[in-house]
Amino acid sequence: MSRFTLRFLTLIAIALLVSACAVQQTRENSDLRNLRADLEEFRENEDLSDRVPLALADAERAVRAAEAEGLSEAELGHRIHLAGKRIEIARAEAFRAQALEEIDSIDDTRTDLLLRASRLEVEDARREAERAWRQSQAAQEDSERSRLEAMTAEDLREEAARREREAREEAQAARRLAEAQSNEIELARREAELATEAAESMRRRLEYLELRETDRGVVVTLGDVLFASGETTLQPEAEARLRDVVELLASEPDKQIRIEGHTDSTGSASANMRISRQRAEAVRDALIELGIDAERVQAVGMGEDFPIASNESADGRSQNRRVDVILLND
Repeated sequence: MSRFTLRFLTLIAIALLVSACAVQQTRENSDLRNLRADLEEFRENEDLSDRVPLALADAERAVRAAEAEGLSEAELGHRIHLAGKRIEIARAEAFRAQALEEIDSIDDTRTDLLLRASRLEVEDARREAERAWRQSQAAQEDSERSRLEAMTAEDLREEAARREREAREEAQAARRLAEAQSNEIELARREAELATEAAESMRRRLEYLELRETDRGVVVTLGDVLFASGETTLQPEAEARLRDVVELLASEPDKQIRIEGHTDSTGSASANMRISRQRAEAVRDALIELGIDAERVQAVGMGEDFPIASNESADGRSQNRRVDVILLND
């Protein structure tokens, strides 16, 4: 091979190497730009970002970690992935906080309407009773005037005694009417209290559940506390938490339900897929026993392929071991 040919091939190899590095750098820069844009879009939506300052700070730290210099391609990809998840978690927590505020607002409005309706009903009843009484009084007075004109002295004494008896009876009737109105007011007040208590109970149960809004629908995340380590059978105390999930699912009876089991990366992929599927099926069976229509529910195992945290820490692995109950959008 001539010296000229060797030099030519060397130049071609260098050009190809530079081109490959440029393509890789462009792709990495594109991923980082998209990540920054996603974070900035969430930050500028102050109605959401102001609700979750801690989650926003976590997302910002994750993005800065991805922007660090000197990272290998694998480490850069991993950090970009984690930062994206942090942004998704922050956005989901913001939507959850917004939903809880809306629930509180609905509770207050409902209570105000109940009290207003009760007051209006009592006032209408009082006005109707007064109108009927006045009409009755006018008719009686006309009749009395005609009758008294023809009465004797004895008749007048008997009439006076009769009126005294009627006055006592009317006083007793007035007391009974006042008591009935008081009872109606107390009943309306108690009904309003019960409605408020029910709404507050529902709000507390929703706060206990880990809810987030996604493109697919509302997701309720059930952690691995429902199962013993390595087991696929629900623990006895899981039923109380699942009853709150049933109440949420029953509020949307026309929507389908998808149950997804997830694991961490410990163990083999095939074992993790089996465990995730069996845990999803256990939750499905429990929801059906608690009253959910079996035709609405689908259970699938997702294995270790969709983590929401890093599997490098015990806390991250605990978050990844979960069952997601998804109330699907139409």
